[in-house]
Amino acid sequence: MTRATSVLVVDDNPGFNHAARTVLGDDGFLVHTAETGHEAPRPAFVVLDFHLPDMDAPAVLRRLHDDAGLQAIPVLVVSQADWAEDEAAARAAGARDFRVKPSRAHALRDTFLEFWRTHAHATDRPADRG
Repeated sequence: MTRATSVLVVDDNPGFNHAARTVLGDDGFLVHTAETGHEAPRPAFVVLDFHLPDMDAPAVLRRLHDDAGLQAIPVLVVSQADWAEDEAAARAAGARDFRVKPSRAHALRDTFLEFWRTHAHATDRPADRG
């Protein structure tokens, strides 16, 4: 049995965290969720809400960047709003991608898996169920 790939989803919406846990868990990921930017176990990749109650995504990304052990973790920033200035700020702070939160579970799954396949090492990928 192979060890599950760890993913951290940081979003202040418990419903989104539940959906992310479900769709990623169904694909073999070990999913950790946090509702603030101060909670952060070391994952294979991070799904980060742009607007958190205690800080925005660029602030969290700067914290990750300040820690040499966390700099290489790919981060996907998600938001309810499709604002160009938020995307630009997230990318400038080190996000690998920025997406509007999909409203359907299969679209959410596809977004996460596409990000993982694009930004992960081939040996770290969970088994493809497609």
